[in-house]
Amino acid sequence: MDKTPKESQSAYLKDLQGQQKIDEKTIEHQYIMENGNKVRVPYRLIRRVVFSNLKKNELLDLPHSARLQYRLMLMDAVLKASVQFARNSIIITYNPKNADNLREKISLEEIIRFLAKEGVHFDKSQIDDQPYDYYKDFYSYAFNPPSIREHVPYSYTPEEWKKMKPKWEAQKAKGKKVSEEKFRQFQKGYIAEHPELAKELGVEAKP
Repeated sequence: MDKTPKESQSAYLKDLQGQQKIDEKTIEHQYIMENGNKVRVPYRLIRRVVFSNLKKNELLDLPHSARLQYRLMLMDAVLKASVQFARNSIIITYNPKNADNLREKISLEEIIRFLAKEGVHFDKSQIDDQPYDYYKDFYSYAFNPPSIREHVPYSYTPEEWKKMKPKWEAQKAKGKKVSEEKFRQFQKGYIAEHPELAKELGVEAKP
């Protein structure tokens, strides 16, 4: 007999149970068509709030700020949290109460109350709460970038690297060709020394 308490059920099982209680239209809204394929996106339009000009004595120090960020990330409705001690700010991407998805939700007021319990206070002028398109601003940016984001090698400026890159790519292609030829020669020599392997692979062992 399974005596595991109901409270310890996995989040996955709870998610499945939650889906059974909603209509097909809501479930269908969780999917998008991408390159002819149907892909499930857990979030669509959510929110991103920035708390700025915070008091240093409330954030205390770097270790305390790191612990606060960790506690924020433990909340299921918080997708991302960044407590920036040096900049006196907190940035939180969260799933609001009115979001059309199946995930845990939280209101801005609940976040403010949570931060107040952690000793961080602010007024409305310090809060910038904006809509955040999860598919456009996060998913597409991460998985379908318009171009490959290239990092310039350390100690070079973008202009210097732009001039150097064609020569570097030519040298890289030449080095790859030499390496491949060396490997082919090694492969031939190895097969010549092991005729049983040549027979197994169905190739001719040339000396």
